[in-house]
Amino acid sequence: MKQFGYLCAWVLILGCQGVTPSLAGDSQLGGALLLSQKGIQAQGTDHGQSTTKFQNVEGTLKEIQGNVYVVEKESTDQRIRVEVGRDTAFPNGEKEPGQLLQALISTSDGHALIIR
Repeated sequence: MKQFGYLCAWVLILGCQGVTPSLAGDSQLGGALLLSQKGIQAQGTDHGQSTTKFQNVEGTLKEIQGNVYVVEKESTDQRIRVEVGRDTAFPNGEKEPGQLLQALISTSDGHALIIR
């Protein structure tokens, strides 16, 4: 009977792990990311108002000008300036002109969070 009690306790603990964050309320979601059709929005603590928007950029790296990557979108031939900083992640290594890349950038200042 004691083993059955332990089993029930574990089921209860493991079952509630997904429920706990949803019960925290909006004030606890300061750094939550929400997916949208245009990209990703970071939600602030001001009751659901988005504070920062992010956009996915895909294209060919045309040139590197210091800490700015110039990316040409393949479908529209539009050039986008992507700012790279110390906090930009390069999980697949740094890129060279002519290579295809995908970047997640802030729509407010064009700063890249991650470049693949």
